[in-house]
Amino acid sequence: MTGVSNDHELSELGQDCADAAALAELSAVEIDVPGFAELTALTDEELAGDGDEQAFGTFDLASFLAPGGAWGGSEVPARRAIPIGNRQGLVVTSLKRSSGNSGSDHHVSQRSSFAVDMSNGTGPTPQMLRTAQLIAAAMGYRWPANGYLNTGTTARGYRAQLIYNSTVVPGHHNHVHFGVRKVR
Repeated sequence: MTGVSNDHELSELGQDCADAAALAELSAVEIDVPGFAELTALTDEELAGDGDEQAFGTFDLASFLAPGGAWGGSEVPARRAIPIGNRQGLVVTSLKRSSGNSGSDHHVSQRSSFAVDMSNGTGPTPQMLRTAQLIAAAMGYRWPANGYLNTGTTARGYRAQLIYNSTVVPGHHNHVHFGVRKVR
């Protein structure tokens, strides 16, 4: 499949990677989301909360970003977002790719990063918002009103970037972006 822009068409769903060798590096590993049942049972009210950024004590960044798979260990933590999105009716629209911004966690030139885009429409939907909120909660954060979350770095050297319908990073109104990078 050829690369797609940030304006994904639903007919272009699937693993977006024009470089077959890079696609072959995707690991066939089982993805475990710590506390998945508890996480997906959170109500909208619990997710909205009182704005306390670090609000979900049973979930934490280090657990969600525990490394595994290819791409410097960033593949498995990034792919942990997929079952969360799937539960909300989202599908994967992009993973690693050889097109687009070479600094992106998606780009095959970034050997220590991995990113997942998921969508269920061509504009903002409640399901995409809930997916972003749940991924943030899985890392122990509340979803910020500006639609952009760049986490701290774990003791093992990984950080996450979560973007949806952002006023900070344009071009993410029609999909949830979750990227993980080993930074040290």
